[in-house]
Amino acid sequence: MQRCGAFARRSVCRLSLVFLALVGMFGAGSLCAAAQTFGLDDGRAALAARTHAEWVRQARILERRRDWPGLLVWGRDWAAADAGSALARFVQGRALAELGRLPEAIAAYREALKIDPADVWALNNLGNALRDSGHPREAMQAYRAAVEIDSGYIAAWHNLGWMFYLAKGEAGVAQALQRLDTVDPRLSGVWRALALDYALTRDARVAQDAVRVLQGLDATERARLFRILFDEGWKSGGGVLEFRHQLA
Repeated sequence: MQRCGAFARRSVCRLSLVFLALVGMFGAGSLCAAAQTFGLDDGRAALAARTHAEWVRQARILERRRDWPGLLVWGRDWAAADAGSALARFVQGRALAELGRLPEAIAAYREALKIDPADVWALNNLGNALRDSGHPREAMQAYRAAVEIDSGYIAAWHNLGWMFYLAKGEAGVAQALQRLDTVDPRLSGVWRALALDYALTRDARVAQDAVRVLQGLDATERARLFRILFDEGWKSGGGVLEFRHQLA
């Protein structure tokens, strides 16, 4: 809940690298001191000398230009210069997804999550790539993992509700709503707004109040909601941890 405001302005499906401009959070100093590049050849010295801010700045420029091949090359160079950068893998995933190379995009996002399991942007985009690859259950797991980490992440809530509708259909949503209604009618109304009304209209305004309620749920209430919604897949109660284990 501490991070509820951190991601409140995120877009639904196309997570923009504009958000990567939060360079101050990572520090603007060079991640690889120039003195350590002595002896490198074939352009590797120049790569190693770049600061984090430079990598982010150029990635943003390439994305704005929609230069996906260029962004992919940039992300790979970034990863070569900084093997511990989750962001470099995220950039690769972003480019690969736009190029329609979804299996590779999925692999890139999984690599990012191995480095930073709490990267909700990577989880959201992984969910998108899984969804577009025809893996609805895995996509829902990724979106759920994102909102478990940051309950204020609106884009992941939207995607989770929409994916639930696509995977279950109206009949499946109706059954889930009936189960919720027997436990907590308020949650039934909230999920109806997100997984039915929003899914049918794709109008974020329809889901505003629902997302606000979902953001306010504590961990116990969220766990109960998910147990009811995903009873066949979450009976062990290990949803997020189980999913993270699959990434490792």
